[in-house]
Amino acid sequence: MTELELIQGKPKIFTISSDEFLLSQIKEYVEDYDYEDWGSASESEDIFTKIDTISPNLIFLDTEIEGLDLLSLTGDLELFNVPIIIIVGALFDETIDKLLMSNPFGYLLKPIDKDELQRAMAVALKKHEQNTINVKLAQDKIREKNIELMIEKSDSSLLLVLCISLIIIAILSRNATWLQWVLLIPTFAMLLNSIMSAKKQKKIVKYEEEELPFISVFIPAHNEEYTIEATVRSVCKSDYYLGEEANFEVIVINDGSTDRTGEILAGLKKDLPQLKIVTRHPPRSGKGKGFVLNDALTLSRGEIIGVFDADTQIKTDYLYTIVQYLNGDIDGVQSRVKMWNRDENYLARMQHVEFASFGNTLIAKDNLGSTGFLGGNGQFVKKSSIIESGRWDGFAVTEDLNLAIKIMLNNGKIRYCGECAVYQEAVTEWRAFFRQRVRWAIGNFETLFVYLPQILRAKISIARKFNILEHISFYSFNLLIFFGFLVTILNAISWFFFHDFTVIRMEAPFIVGFLSMIAFFPGIILALSRDKPSITSFLKDLIKYYIYCFHLIPLFFMTMKTMMTRKERKWAKTEHKGRKDQ
Repeated sequence: MTELELIQGKPKIFTISSDEFLLSQIKEYVEDYDYEDWGSASESEDIFTKIDTISPNLIFLDTEIEGLDLLSLTGDLELFNVPIIIIVGALFDETIDKLLMSNPFGYLLKPIDKDELQRAMAVALKKHEQNTINVKLAQDKIREKNIELMIEKSDSSLLLVLCISLIIIAILSRNATWLQWVLLIPTFAMLLNSIMSAKKQKKIVKYEEEELPFISVFIPAHNEEYTIEATVRSVCKSDYYLGEEANFEVIVINDGSTDRTGEILAGLKKDLPQLKIVTRHPPRSGKGKGFVLNDALTLSRGEIIGVFDADTQIKTDYLYTIVQYLNGDIDGVQSRVKMWNRDENYLARMQHVEFASFGNTLIAKDNLGSTGFLGGNGQFVKKSSIIESGRWDGFAVTEDLNLAIKIMLNNGKIRYCGECAVYQEAVTEWRAFFRQRVRWAIGNFETLFVYLPQILRAKISIARKFNILEHISFYSFNLLIFFGFLVTILNAISWFFFHDFTVIRMEAPFIVGFLSMIAFFPGIILALSRDKPSITSFLKDLIKYYIYCFHLIPLFFMTMKTMMTRKERKWAKTEHKGRKDQ
């Protein structure tokens, strides 16, 4: 007995037909199968009255019934949400074809066979039951996400009002001493990360060659005609074999592309045996990167799942190097990210420095107990860990951070691999840059606002809770941090020109202010030094990056505005231009 039968008793079967012989057959076969025959009707009015009264679980529709518009009838029957099995006689015409094309629950041919009819009933009822469950789950999920959206709106409004109020109070009172104490929290976090990143990472225990796990690499792609070929070819060149066979597959998910992406992938398929192509069409396409990755997960063979953006370049030993970090009880690993167009302009260069700084932070978290985070491009996770964590959240704006938090809340471990890097395209225009960064910031705030109660209640160590909260609350402190920098700069200028004059007083003990001022620099100094630059290049990048970080002030306001006004969670991908020489 199915769940439906246990709740409702024996399924009720209703037939729309005037064929007495057919009706007697159906009654016999239905009752023999221990279902209940609840009669029939052949007149339009009678049909709907009986269905409304009986509430059947399944309807048989005889296409040879006379005097009824079958297409109109089936359209009206859909309102009752009851599965229909169509019974077709000798006549096949355009109407019958349309009925068969539109009906998902099956059909039977006259003369009906007892076994086929009973099998069709069982399948239709089971399929309808599963559809009903799926619809309910989807509705519950949408309801849950709408509630989360309201939480995000209210929390964003509260955070914005709080920050602005504190700044206004500081300006009007000409005293920001409170700010120095508040900023001790991110100050200590930054200094701790700097100290821990200077330590050497713990060694990895490599897989035996014959035990190397099979890897499935996912590449989501939407309108990526300028970069997709170079990315796929780069990944497929990987020197990751078990014996003579490639020990990996590449699954490109073409998510509703309207440019030449599909055509390019079709051409590549002929040359690259590791390549698989999954094409998503509307209305399924364009819903979010998490949904795309979940589709690929269902089709993948790998024990390890890697995710690359569609503008990625890697070296041939990348897969072999990074997979070693997943040996043992490690759930995920994030590789270093570099910009292959970092010398194109100031903005591109600063993103390269920024990702070096982020990598430095992940080294610290690795040394603090494998409590790192996934950063999207270049993330590798055990398939079992993804499934145990509930897969990717298709509604999340930053599905990578969302997955990392769920793994961490399950006491999972995420490492950082600086030995190999993914090379991606830096955004070179400020408008596109802010569009990308607003999405990233929204993802952080989403995670903070939605998961804060779970993080506080989770059965994980205090250190791990602090590590998670410190990471996802980064954008929350940005406005206050850089307001503090601005006040310090204004005071320094005032002292230089007017000597004993302070614009806004900051009267905490000297050590508090000193630590707040220098906390920004140790981490970025270590990050820059890892590439062994010249002294001139090092100093230029350090100063430029300090100036670059002030973009976080307008970004804070842009993010708050978007979060308070958006009507739905929507994933906005970064557009890629590709190399001019590709």
